[in-house]
Amino acid sequence: MNNDYKQIFGVKFHIEPIGIKGLPIYVTARRSFYKLSYKDNSFILVKPAGDEKFGVVALEKQAALISAHTESPVAFRFEELTRSQRDSLLDRNIPFISDSGQLYLPFLGLMLSDRFVKKKADRKLLRFMPITQVLLLYLIYKSGGKPIMKKDAAENLGVTKMSITRASEQLASLELISQDIRGKECYMTINGTGLQVYEKAKTFMINPVQKIITVSDISPFAQLCLSGESALSKCTMLSAPDIPEYAIDKTEVDVAKIPTIDERWDTRGEAVKLQLWKYDPKLFAQNGVVDPISLAQCYDEYADERIETAIEEYLEEYKW
Repeated sequence: MNNDYKQIFGVKFHIEPIGIKGLPIYVTARRSFYKLSYKDNSFILVKPAGDEKFGVVALEKQAALISAHTESPVAFRFEELTRSQRDSLLDRNIPFISDSGQLYLPFLGLMLSDRFVKKKADRKLLRFMPITQVLLLYLIYKSGGKPIMKKDAAENLGVTKMSITRASEQLASLELISQDIRGKECYMTINGTGLQVYEKAKTFMINPVQKIITVSDISPFAQLCLSGESALSKCTMLSAPDIPEYAIDKTEVDVAKIPTIDERWDTRGEAVKLQLWKYDPKLFAQNGVVDPISLAQCYDEYADERIETAIEEYLEEYKW
């Protein structure tokens, strides 16, 4: 690592791995922190996990938190950056270094390159089966960190024990849960707090929404849960959308028999968006709102600063 930065800066920085305590788990989880020093100049370099998904708004807030906590300038290190990512970081004045030679350190100097390395196609990332995601959410929200028997999980979720076994094996292979056989029963325990486990798992989680339809009448459906921007507007400072959004288990809807409408031709203001989920959103809903983890996954890879900020606020305020 020293040689990399000697070549970029023309000087040899002293690099020291450090630990940072006292910050929220979403800021520190699975990240490496270094202090780079040269004469009277120093700063904190944050290296996110290689598979971590990040948004520019979240990075801006996290940089401010880390800087205030350490009383040092902060920069992020990335393995690769696209041109649009670089431009977004510059627009937000977020210091960064990339292994491809992109660099922006306003507190020391500036060196940018127009060379961009095309990202190689990665192997297809492992993604959860819907039942795997449901089981993990069940353990996060319902277990209180205590061991749960597989047969109890199967009964409470309304699935077979075989389905729970397949799902638990997937979670265990990723070290998200531990399994312990006691006599004839197998117990499952999440490895950490709910938020910690979510931070480790989110790369593998799926978007629960399979399809969205627009209807004018939701009276045939019982116990709908707020989702999308409607959910965020109830739990955060985000404004409510013009068209309400609800979630429902796809198995409860026969799309062929439901009259849909085109929201662009709705002159009466009756349009409602209905998200058809791959699992039952009522399982983990609270106060008629879908759970925060599933809601965050609804916007996986969705580029909107308003939404990103609102989701982060929802996750921070949630009583884990």
